[in-house]
Amino acid sequence: EDVRFPSRETDYEIAGWYVAGDPDKPAIILVDGIGGCRHAQAVLVPAGMLWRNGFNVLLIDLHETGDSQIVDGHSTMGSDEYLDVLGAWDWLSEVQGFAPEEIGIAANSLGAATSLYAFAEESQAAAIFLNSPYANLPQVLRSELARSGFPTVLVPSAMLMGRIVSGVNVLERTPLSAMAVIGERPIFVVHSSDDRRIDIDHSYQLEDAALRGNVDIESWFIDKADHVRGAAVYPEEYEDRLVGFFERTLR
Repeated sequence: EDVRFPSRETDYEIAGWYVAGDPDKPAIILVDGIGGCRHAQAVLVPAGMLWRNGFNVLLIDLHETGDSQIVDGHSTMGSDEYLDVLGAWDWLSEVQGFAPEEIGIAANSLGAATSLYAFAEESQAAAIFLNSPYANLPQVLRSELARSGFPTVLVPSAMLMGRIVSGVNVLERTPLSAMAVIGERPIFVVHSSDDRRIDIDHSYQLEDAALRGNVDIESWFIDKADHVRGAAVYPEEYEDRLVGFFERTLR
């Protein structure tokens, strides 16, 4: 079912697909990474895994991507987009009637960081599954510049330009600081040591921050998979861990 709903606290229109499953099962919001949307394989595959196990799934396009509203064409690296995830959470709660303990989030890459901000903001959010997240934005930018053949000394300039263009301080929120306010709610992190886009060290940092904050975290560190490709390389185990996590943590 094609659905549209507002981003929380804004009038941005967010597009999504809602695929109903077992009415007695929880619902999962799925979010892809930068530039991605609900058409991406990295979202469709886990959505299919969840749906065939009875879960209700809501795949969304963050604003500036897919069929959602294009505001200015610029990403704020999750600093604004997290409100879109909260808008999806509100829609499942208010329109579909799911209780807070029946709603989970599964997200990839930058979408994982974005969703982690939403998870930290909404204290009633029950559980989140993060695939290949980043922890430290300057570290990501250094890697992206190096990968594109630019000198890494341009990182401060790139961040300043991003702030000028978008009007948002992209360092105001960080995945590491979000961990500090999660409490004991459950989080699952999967990351590959062969990820060529976001180094697995980011998930190690998130795991350390979670353990220091007494967050209920599970980690699955793999190899042989490139960025967000764990489900492609280990489909059966990925499905078991994804489905099992939400079956344990959601009502």
